[in-house]
Amino acid sequence: MSDAVDAPGVGGTNVTAPSDRAPEGQRALRGVEDSQGAEDKATGARRPRSPWLAAVAVMVVVSVAAVGVIIRERSSRDGSAAAAASPTPFSDALIAGDSTKFIIDATIPDGTQVRVNSTFVKVWTLANVGKVDWHNRFLARTNPTADADGCKVPDRVPIGDTPPGDKVNISVQVTAPNHPGKCLVSWKMVDEHGQEFFPSRRPVYFMVNVVA
Repeated sequence: MSDAVDAPGVGGTNVTAPSDRAPEGQRALRGVEDSQGAEDKATGARRPRSPWLAAVAVMVVVSVAAVGVIIRERSSRDGSAAAAASPTPFSDALIAGDSTKFIIDATIPDGTQVRVNSTFVKVWTLANVGKVDWHNRFLARTNPTADADGCKVPDRVPIGDTPPGDKVNISVQVTAPNHPGKCLVSWKMVDEHGQEFFPSRRPVYFMVNVVA
């Protein structure tokens, strides 16, 4: 029997003879090639840009990281410089670790009225809030009001030995003047040579109103 070139098919269509068909392997290869070609057409516009996009992304990440490092280093340097430039804590004590705190006027509050020529005892309470023992210390008068026209007081009065954390009462005997008026006397803590222990601290003082 000879092979038929064209044979009538169902519905008037032509059926390709088996000799015209590609072998199964070739048809599969063509399918892969056609599929790959379609994919290339669909993505061909994007493929050339992919390496460039990756390179740009890497450059951006590297740049951001570099900026971060620079900022951190600059902040560190600035912080170190600021710390180095900051002044050391102020200390007004003659002896390192020494400190005092006024507690109360134990007697004769400021503004108390006293009679002319009367004698009274003024008492302050101070606390040793530092780390240094107080020994051989005094309160010394700092203003020249103890004269014929003002209250008469000694030049200095002793402060009892006071360990850190303790309080001490310091007393001074005062004689009021012989005329009415206001009397104010200030005092600073000193050693036996008159050297002030707290030069920049405010003095303790008493202030009374002298009446007839």
